[in-house]
Amino acid sequence: MRIELQLIRLWFIRKVEAAGYHLQSMKRFRPVDARSHEGNPLLLSYRHPGRRLLLNAPVAWGFGLLNFPFDRPRPLAAVMQRALSSPGQERALIREALTHFYRDWQPRTAAEFFGLDEDEAGELAALPTWLSPWPWDPLTLEQKRAQRRRTEGRENARVLGRPLGVEAGWKFCGPVSELKLHVEVERLARVLESVRIHGIRRHDGTDGDIRAIVLSHPDGRWRWQVLAGQHRYAVISALGEPRIPIRVEHFVRREDVLLWPGVASGLFKPSAALKVFDDCFSERVMQPVLALTEPCLPYRNREGAQHEVEADTKRFDPGLAQ
Repeated sequence: MRIELQLIRLWFIRKVEAAGYHLQSMKRFRPVDARSHEGNPLLLSYRHPGRRLLLNAPVAWGFGLLNFPFDRPRPLAAVMQRALSSPGQERALIREALTHFYRDWQPRTAAEFFGLDEDEAGELAALPTWLSPWPWDPLTLEQKRAQRRRTEGRENARVLGRPLGVEAGWKFCGPVSELKLHVEVERLARVLESVRIHGIRRHDGTDGDIRAIVLSHPDGRWRWQVLAGQHRYAVISALGEPRIPIRVEHFVRREDVLLWPGVASGLFKPSAALKVFDDCFSERVMQPVLALTEPCLPYRNREGAQHEVEADTKRFDPGLAQ
């Protein structure tokens, strides 16, 4: 009987693969739980090759929506706690904060978005801001163009119920139209409402964590960049959580700069690419997390159990995680 079941399983897998799909067990799919790991997580990529890693990462070392570039004020930090404790007022508070952010931060090109001087800009000076590619981005420029249009259009349609193209604005900077502003306010407010009701939750499924890449410096320091879950990151970081679970997809090493796709293609000069990388390690990223006036929100895992996240208002050391 056992042999027959194995043959049936093998037959089914082959049929699925013949149709162009691949099955993977949840044991292999779920990330390696490394939330207790201290130090540079690059070590774990060698211990668990090809696996995604679940880290409990310092929020102050991350960057993503509304937290880039690093020398600009974080627009939600001053209002998110009040919005959390004021049901019914969160949209007005978030809208006011975003209105100022999108009005004050309006880079004209991808080069301006990354803070590159004229002699470093190259082709980036001719690219629209919404197309800004990171130097380590694996996609070609045309692939990135299609991806950004598709992603922004899909996100807008989920809120509006109808298409709205990237020409109406990009969520990372201004200018944005009134409709796009409404979309971003609504998405952030919905995340906040979920946090208010359920706490901060995660699970092992495809969309169960903030997905990120880790930037690794030769001196041992590391930072992380949000790949997916931008609105979750924006809300949770603004609430003052000192650490947050992230699912690491892959690593970017500074010493590999000449191999980064944006550099290899000639879109970025090596010096410009390194400037973008090094800016992610700027002391400006390391602003202390605001002290909370209330206990940190409960973190709930996939099974529903609660784990209190301890409030920690001390400044993170800009070197290795201790």
